[in-house]
Amino acid sequence: QHYYITNNLRVLGFPDMGEEVKEKKPNKYVEGFKGFCTFLYNPDDHTVFGRGGSSWGKIIIFYFFFYACLAAFFAVCLIVMLNTLSDDKPTVIGRTNKPKLAAPFQDLYILNFKNDAQWNKYKVAADALKAKYEGNKDKGDGFFDWSFDNLGECFESQYPKNSDESKVGCFYIGLNRIYDWAPEEGETLSFGCEWVVGKTGSGNLDPPFDMEMQKKVEIAAALKAYYPWTSMENNGLQPMQAIKITLNEDKLAAMNETASLDTYLDCSAYVNEKKIEDSGNANFEIRYSKDTIADE
Repeated sequence: QHYYITNNLRVLGFPDMGEEVKEKKPNKYVEGFKGFCTFLYNPDDHTVFGRGGSSWGKIIIFYFFFYACLAAFFAVCLIVMLNTLSDDKPTVIGRTNKPKLAAPFQDLYILNFKNDAQWNKYKVAADALKAKYEGNKDKGDGFFDWSFDNLGECFESQYPKNSDESKVGCFYIGLNRIYDWAPEEGETLSFGCEWVVGKTGSGNLDPPFDMEMQKKVEIAAALKAYYPWTSMENNGLQPMQAIKITLNEDKLAAMNETASLDTYLDCSAYVNEKKIEDSGNANFEIRYSKDTIADE
């Protein structure tokens, strides 16, 4: 009899009371998206990101005044700091206030006679250096003059040439603007350069190039007048020493076939022929091709 009752219930659509009824679980992604949309805007209580109109108004007003006070505080600190700085004297003079020798621009460290692209970069840098010094002499007596009297033929940025007839270039070196530094009384400040083996150890110490320091006497006098440096207004830009580099065809023709083509020039600053301690060196490189130049 129980069998017939159970089957009749199933026929009528009633579940068997002995069977477990499973509930359909909602999709978690759908529910999550619905919750996010409600967070963006809840139509029931008319909130955006969980805040009503009055709440948003209060927080906007608060942060407006908060950041306005921060900006005012920063401006006051900046004004006070700038008023303590001197246009003529550094606030702090420490271990970095030492003579350092260098070339003015990165592209002036290499004379590349076999690569037109790099040669053109060198020429652009030489033009920029000359333009930088234009008008420096007009600022007052004793200011360094970018002229033939101080730089020789290298004063003209178009003088360096990389042609079939001539291969000549110029390197430029100078000390940094060191505040209130100068050689001792009776000492002479000067520059010197020599061929070196370089970091690779393969540099040719007798390359087919002639090196000539331009206007050494005039530069020594300019350096003496320039230091001690106190400001751009009082002293202007520092003196530049030019080093003329010229290809010597006789040396090139006499070069041994096994001779290294690596050519490095090392320049230093001296006081009475003694190198200035910790002044560093300006390291230059000349690149050329013996076969290419010889064929010309």
